[in-house]
Amino acid sequence: MKYTSIFFSGVVVWILQLIFSDLLAISTVRPDFCLILVLYWSFQYSRSIVIILGFLMGLFVDLSGSALFFGLSPLTYTITCYLSGSVSQRHVKLNTFYFSTCWIMIILLQFFVYCFVQYQELWELNTKLFIINWIGTSFYTLSFIGILQTIFPLHRIYHVKS
Repeated sequence: MKYTSIFFSGVVVWILQLIFSDLLAISTVRPDFCLILVLYWSFQYSRSIVIILGFLMGLFVDLSGSALFFGLSPLTYTITCYLSGSVSQRHVKLNTFYFSTCWIMIILLQFFVYCFVQYQELWELNTKLFIINWIGTSFYTLSFIGILQTIFPLHRIYHVKS
C-alpha cells in the first residue's frame, strides 16, 4: 500500500509538472511541483527512503526533458530530502515558527543551488539580477507551497512512517 501510494503520487505530480510547468511559467521562472511532493514525502517517510525517492524523482524530471542541466534535479532534490529529513525527525520538539523557518530556508538553499547552475553567467556579470532571479524562483514555488499549506500543513504530520 505504501509503495503504490508513493508511486502513484509521484507519477501524478510528475505529469502535472510536465503539463502545467510551461503554462505557469513567468519568463524563465517555473514552479517546481515535484519539489513540493518531495518536501511532503520527507516529512511523511523516513529520511533514507526519501533521499532515494528524491534522487529518483529528480532523475525522472531530468530524463523527461523538462530540465536544462542533466543531474541538477537529482542533486537538488537529494539535498532537500536530506536536510528536510533532518528537520522532520525533530519537528515535534520545535515550535511551529522555527519549524516553518527551517523548511523555508531549505527551499531557499535548494533554489540557490539550482539558480547558481542555471544562471551562472548572471552570477559573474550582474549579481543583483542573479539575486532577483533566485528570490523570484524561490518565492514562486513557495507561493504554491503556501496554498498547499492552507489545505494540509506540514506541521501536522506527526508520525514518520518507516
